[in-house]
Amino acid sequence: MYDVISFGSATLDVFLKTEDFLVLETKGFLAGKALALPYGAKCEVSQRLISSGGGGTNTAAGFVRLGLKTAVVARCGWDFGGKAVRQDLKKERVDDSFLVQIEGDETDYSTILVGPDGERTILVYRGKTKLDESLIDFSKLKSRWFCISGLEGNLKLLEKLVSFAKKNKIKVAVNPGRKEIEQKEELLKIIRDIDVLIVNQEEAARLTSVGFFEPKLFRRTALLSEGIVVVTRGAEGAYLFDEKDNLLVADGFKVEMVDATGAGDAFNAGFIGGLAKGWDLEKALKLGIANGASVVGFLGVKPGLLSEKNYHNWLEKPLKMEWKR
Repeated sequence: MYDVISFGSATLDVFLKTEDFLVLETKGFLAGKALALPYGAKCEVSQRLISSGGGGTNTAAGFVRLGLKTAVVARCGWDFGGKAVRQDLKKERVDDSFLVQIEGDETDYSTILVGPDGERTILVYRGKTKLDESLIDFSKLKSRWFCISGLEGNLKLLEKLVSFAKKNKIKVAVNPGRKEIEQKEELLKIIRDIDVLIVNQEEAARLTSVGFFEPKLFRRTALLSEGIVVVTRGAEGAYLFDEKDNLLVADGFKVEMVDATGAGDAFNAGFIGGLAKGWDLEKALKLGIANGASVVGFLGVKPGLLSEKNYHNWLEKPLKMEWKR
């Protein structure tokens, strides 16, 4: 019996920082900014990290760090990237029994270009290693919690996992990916009665069709599921709605950001990990926020994940948190 089983992607990530990166104001991109390098030049890299990544492996490593027995269900290839992913999971002591590796598959790969302010641009190569229902032995999925990250748009699998969990009295937390949110109408039917839904503010706006800055956005988001609904707001903290629609507002920890990558996965691992430990909502939410804040202080995701040895230090720090009933 596992405490948590994580479902999601498994990638090989390479993080790069260089002093030559410039952030330019431009109307050529939706964000209004571009990360630039001198064209035709050879630039010296000041920091580099190669690591397993993806929502499945990141959350699984986070749960193990918190002392929870955890397995990951993901798919990668038998190539260099896939071998590196499995090696990294073993290093993190994540149970890799459900990691599917198929001959001929190419492992998903990302190059993360980290700018001087910690924001990043990610170059993603999809190796066609989307997780499929036929690759999972459901009879062995014995756990108290399922934590489901992005499944590359596979709503059929998401529906199967939620139905299986409900039938077997397993609690379910879902943090949908972009490709799931693009199938909004079908996704909303599946997540209606899950235990925990976690989205960021932009995802909440897409799912509710409410403007990003409109005050009613968060109340509309609370109606997406009958369970707990969390809207993360980056450095600003998070909003949490319990099953009775009571609102818990929490600030974020003020930290210097080195790399924004993986803050969402870290929050998920901390918050769901706290619930899996039997903590109340306030303490679990604080751990989620702390885990996200810790991760952005390091290059990459896994180096900053909190553990049983150091999360107490973060929980002792003051953090404004208030119920608005």
